[in-house]
Amino acid sequence: MTHPDTGTPVPADTDLAADEAAAVAEIARARAELPALDPAAFGCYLGTVVDSVADYTEGDPVNLLVSLIAVAGVHLGQSPHVRAGDDLHPLLVWPLIVGRTNSGRKGAGWSSAKRVALAAAPDFMVSNLRSGLTSGEGLAAMFTDDPNAQTETDAEDAPRRAGGRLPPGDRRLLVFEGEWAGVMERMKRDGNSLSATLRGAWEGGDLSTMAVTARIAPESHVGIIGHITPKEFRDKVRASDLAGGTYNRFLPIMVSRTQFLPGGQGAPDAIVKGIGAEMAERLDTGGQLGSLGFTQAGQALWRRLYVEFGSDHGDAPQVEQFISRAAPYCLRIAAIHAALDRTDAIDTGHLTAAAALVRYSIASARTALTNDQEVTKLLAWIAHSGPAGRTRDEIRTDYCHKHKDKAEEVKRILTGLIDAGRVTVGKRPSASGKGRATEVVTAELPRGL
Repeated sequence: MTHPDTGTPVPADTDLAADEAAAVAEIARARAELPALDPAAFGCYLGTVVDSVADYTEGDPVNLLVSLIAVAGVHLGQSPHVRAGDDLHPLLVWPLIVGRTNSGRKGAGWSSAKRVALAAAPDFMVSNLRSGLTSGEGLAAMFTDDPNAQTETDAEDAPRRAGGRLPPGDRRLLVFEGEWAGVMERMKRDGNSLSATLRGAWEGGDLSTMAVTARIAPESHVGIIGHITPKEFRDKVRASDLAGGTYNRFLPIMVSRTQFLPGGQGAPDAIVKGIGAEMAERLDTGGQLGSLGFTQAGQALWRRLYVEFGSDHGDAPQVEQFISRAAPYCLRIAAIHAALDRTDAIDTGHLTAAAALVRYSIASARTALTNDQEVTKLLAWIAHSGPAGRTRDEIRTDYCHKHKDKAEEVKRILTGLIDAGRVTVGKRPSASGKGRATEVVTAELPRGL
C-alpha cells in the first residue's frame, strides 16, 4: 500500500496496530524494572495536581510530583523552614531523575511540571529558572547584587539564561539540568569548586568562595533538578563523590514512560489554568510562614520515621552514603506539603506522603547504584511470569540457557533480590497434584502493570 501523492509505502492498519502493541508492551517491561511506589506518596495537594494532568502526558507521575515539590520549595523562599536539632533546614529538595534515554521520558515529565509551574508562577519561572552549572564561583555570582561583580569572562561560569543575574534582592534560584552527566564531568576537573559550593547551597547558606575569582554570597536559596540515565550515573559517579557528601544532597528518583500517547497535546488549558490559580494562592500564603512545627500526632509519627530513616539499612557502603540524608529529606518534603496546605503544623498526612516518596528514593538509589542491566532484566523476566512464578530450574535453563558462568552470577543476584524483598519465594503444586510442590519466585509489576 502506497501514499497516493508521494508513492511511499504506508503501513497497513494491522502493521500499525502490531507496532503500537509492541510499544505498549515495552512500556510495561520498562516499568517492571522500577521499584514499587506506595500510592501514599500522592496523598498530598501536589498529588491531586499530578492526578489532574497525568492522563495527558507520557511522563512518570512521580517525576511530575517530585519536580513540583522542588519548584515549590524554591518558590516558597527562605522564610518557611524546619529545625532538626540545632540545624535549620530550608525547604529545598534536589531530585535527581534517573531514567533511560528514550523509555525514561524524563523530559516529558519535566515539561508537564514546568507547564503547571508557569501557570502558577510565570514571573518566577521566567526570572529565577536557570541552567548551565559550571563552577562554584559562577553559582555564587548569581547571588550578588553588585552589577560590577560579574565580568564578561565570569558570565561563562554562571548558570545561563537570557536575562543574566537574579532579580535584585531575590535569593531564589531554580536550576534545571537536563544533562546532569555533563555537570558531573565538570565537577571532576582539577580546581573546580562546584561540589563544595553545592554542599553549601543545600544548607541554604553562605556560598562565598575564596578562589582567585572570589564571590561573596552570604545568602542563597537554590533548588536543583537533574536528569541522568542509570548507566551514565554508574559510570561517572566516584566513591569520593558519595563519601564526600555531594550526592547525598540529592533525592534519586527512578522513572520511566507510563503510557503511549501518539499525537498527545498535553492537558487542556482550562485544567492547567485552574491548577495554576489555586497553586499560586497556596505558594503565596505558604511563603509567609516561618518556622514549621508538628501537630501532636505528627510529632509521634515523626519520632518513628526518624528511627526508620536515621538508621543504617544494611546496604552496600555506596548506597548507605547516597541515602544518608533520608531523614532530613522526609522532614523537608513534609514541610513543603504543610506549607502548601497553608499551615505551620506538619501533620501525619504530610509525613505519610513524604515518607512514601523517600522510601521510593531509597529503593531508587539501590537500583541506580547496584542494579546493572542483568538485575533489571531478571526482575522483569520474573515479573512477567505473573502469579505462576519462575522455578530455579527455569531460571537456569530458560533465562541462563544453561550457561554455567551466567547461572552462577544470576544465582547470586537472585539471592540478593530475595534478601531485599524484591522477589517472593513461594510454592507451585505439581501438575498432577501429587508429590512435592516446587519452589518458585515471583515479583509484582509496579503500579498495576
